[in-house]
Amino acid sequence: MGILGLVLAGTGAWVWGLKYFAARPAFVEDRTHRVWLPVGYTVFGIDISQYQRSIDWEKLSQERIAGQPIRFVFIKATEGISRQDPLFAKHWTQAHAAGFICGAYHFFYATRNPLLQARNFEQTVNLMPGDLPPVLDAEVDNHQPDSVIRQTIRIYLNELTRYYGVKPIIYTNLHFYRKYIRGYLDEYPIWIAQHNLRSLPQDAADWLFWQISDEARIRGITGFTDLNVFRDDFDKLRALCLP
Repeated sequence: MGILGLVLAGTGAWVWGLKYFAARPAFVEDRTHRVWLPVGYTVFGIDISQYQRSIDWEKLSQERIAGQPIRFVFIKATEGISRQDPLFAKHWTQAHAAGFICGAYHFFYATRNPLLQARNFEQTVNLMPGDLPPVLDAEVDNHQPDSVIRQTIRIYLNELTRYYGVKPIIYTNLHFYRKYIRGYLDEYPIWIAQHNLRSLPQDAADWLFWQISDEARIRGITGFTDLNVFRDDFDKLRALCLP
């Protein structure tokens, strides 16, 4: 498994060095949760939005995957320049109260003003010590030129870095990563979404989080849930959080 190096730089921005991950991971079938789990990872988490309307947080806190608890929850906060997830405040408060490490994400549009999108997120999300860095969800190109997509993403990321004092995480799928992120925004930690594939291609090696399924069955949540693994151990997850 890759070794995650972490250096604190400047005003609290995290600079991540990830060892190239070329080995194909082994997988085991988890029929209870209806997923295939990559062997060797022990830190699991979910991401949620308004589509997970009713969550039994007590049951979720008792859930175990490969014998390990759910450690982190990413919650959708905003979208575009003016939309807020209607359940964000509720989810945010309840997830913290249940003892989970929490993060918030913004769904990004390359056709919208990136600074106004950043302001939407900043006005909605009050990150505190112990929370994960902010997340940019970049997965649609809106038929914009490559240069425009990269430029608007960078403007957004620069603004959030200034505001929160920490480098944001980029969430993206494998196609978007290959076309727009790789080689252009490599200084940012990556949360890669790749489902129904029992290994990640070598060109997607430098990831921090991996969304392994969008159809997991998780105790305490009705319907499907996105399931993720963190690349390293729990101590490294806590070190990633805002001080």
